[in-house]
Amino acid sequence: MKDLHRQARVTAFLRKSLAEGAQDVLKLDAMARTETLLGERQRITDAKAFKRAKYSLRIRSVRAGFGPNGVWRWELPCDRDGGSAASAITREPVREERCVPVEWVKGVARLDDYPPPTDVPRHRWRQFVSDCYSFLNSSENWPERAAELGWDAKALFGCHRNYPLMHLGSAGLLWAINGGKLLELRRDWAVIELPVNRSQRTFSRRDVAAGKVILPWDRA
Repeated sequence: MKDLHRQARVTAFLRKSLAEGAQDVLKLDAMARTETLLGERQRITDAKAFKRAKYSLRIRSVRAGFGPNGVWRWELPCDRDGGSAASAITREPVREERCVPVEWVKGVARLDDYPPPTDVPRHRWRQFVSDCYSFLNSSENWPERAAELGWDAKALFGCHRNYPLMHLGSAGLLWAINGGKLLELRRDWAVIELPVNRSQRTFSRRDVAAGKVILPWDRA
């Protein structure tokens, strides 16, 4: 019950803080500490309650500025009239449900507590987990579209139990994104924009034999 109360406080805090527009992540950190929702050394980008609230509110991470002067901001999605989602909730109390398979959401949330597999450096593991959250939180509704097209969890997140990077040929779509951007998703393939030079790569959906690939949250 205590955890549910805390989650509700975090969700209400973000809805209120972002109601008037995007806020710098560092500013949100400070505001959350003032509200005793974060520890002194915690960040909202790492705290599980804030990650869950970010997903449930469909908050987007946006980059403002370039180079060392650039900052990350969080913002609520806009409604059709250009207002924030928080304002839309006030005007029209109809809740929009997202049809994302719950096992995907729960599985990705568990990755925060997992160490990286044997051949995956920590920074690469953090990037994979971040890409998973970005996929689930996407304003383009990629997870819903993937589910409609028949992409299952292994085709999206699957990997070799201990050596994912040595077996990328049988790994899921999210392992291929690696900090890039998903541009297009079809039944049997996807198009990814690579982060280095913004070139495009076509990813073919894997037809994985049973037992060769597991879900990363089932490694324990």
